[in-house]
Amino acid sequence: MEVREHQFLAATANVDYSFRRLRGVGNMLFGGTGIFIDTFTGGQGGGTVWLHGYGNVFERVLGPGEAFDVEPGGWVYKDPTVSMEIKMVGLRMGMLSGSGNLVFNRFTGPGRIGIQTMYLHMPTED
Repeated sequence: MEVREHQFLAATANVDYSFRRLRGVGNMLFGGTGIFIDTFTGGQGGGTVWLHGYGNVFERVLGPGEAFDVEPGGWVYKDPTVSMEIKMVGLRMGMLSGSGNLVFNRFTGPGRIGIQTMYLHMPTED
């Protein structure tokens, strides 16, 4: 299971942990130098991982090639079989004209993704 940074609470002893940093312009917009993805793998007999999500967390199961777009702060976890790419769409029409880009994550199946119904942006202190 791959988990968005700051969502992990606890795991059983037979769960292995690693992490990686995702760099790139889209990730840097929301994470400064990028975001971290925590990876959990169950050992012999599996394991249990507890995660935190704001609001409610719903699981969406994607079929092969099925895509689902999520605002960058809206996802909690995904299966390793689910690919994720950053999409930026320019807003150039109507009332939103000239206001910049809309950024979201596109997840493509097969596999599960966990979506949280809200998320909290903490103000930074200088």
